[in-house]
Amino acid sequence: MLIATGVDPDGPCLILSELLANALLHGAGAPGVALELRCGRLCVAVTDRSTTAPTGPEPDVARTCGRGLDLVAALADDWGVELIGVCGKAVRAVAAVDR
Repeated sequence: MLIATGVDPDGPCLILSELLANALLHGAGAPGVALELRCGRLCVAVTDRSTTAPTGPEPDVARTCGRGLDLVAALADDWGVELIGVCGKAVRAVAAVDR
């Protein structure tokens, strides 16, 4: 989808892979993915059935894993977690995209 619309896919694909990896490793049930490209902004949302919000580990320059949310925060203009009642949560990120 991104390449077909002329968008550089590197940043958005990294955001998606990090959010999806977190849902698979720490969430519950099969994750869902939604992508929306509108007015030069891409919204990525990954849902799962856990109501536990993701948290990153304490800052440590020596750690070799657990940097996914740091990457999402660095690449996205905005990101956050929205609870979906008792049905789970959506972790979303919004990033401007270059064409």
